[in-house]
Amino acid sequence: MSTPVAIGHHFRREVRAKILRILNHQGLAHISREEVERVGKDSGLSSEEATYEFLRLKGVVWEGATIRANDSEHEWDVVQLDVSWFQRRGDTPSP
Repeated sequence: MSTPVAIGHHFRREVRAKILRILNHQGLAHISREEVERVGKDSGLSSEEATYEFLRLKGVVWEGATIRANDSEHEWDVVQLDVSWFQRRGDTPSP
C-alpha cells in the first residue's frame, strides 16, 4: 500500500512531466484544473487533494497565474504557465 508521502511524490513527478509535455510537445502554455485532477486521480488523490497539492507546488514545479472563469464554482480553472520561468530552469528551450 502506498503511503501519503509516496503518493505525493508520485503526483509531483507526474504533474511536472505533464507540464513539460504541454510546453515542449503540445506548444501550449496552460494546464486546466481537469488535467490536474486527472493526474491526481491516477496518483491516488481526490480532486480536492490534487488541486490543493498542485497549488502548493507553485514556485517548485511550476510558475504562472491561476485564472477563474466568470461562472466557475472553483477557485481556479486554468493556469497560464510562465514559460520564461521554465526556460530559466532549463526545462524548455529558450527562443
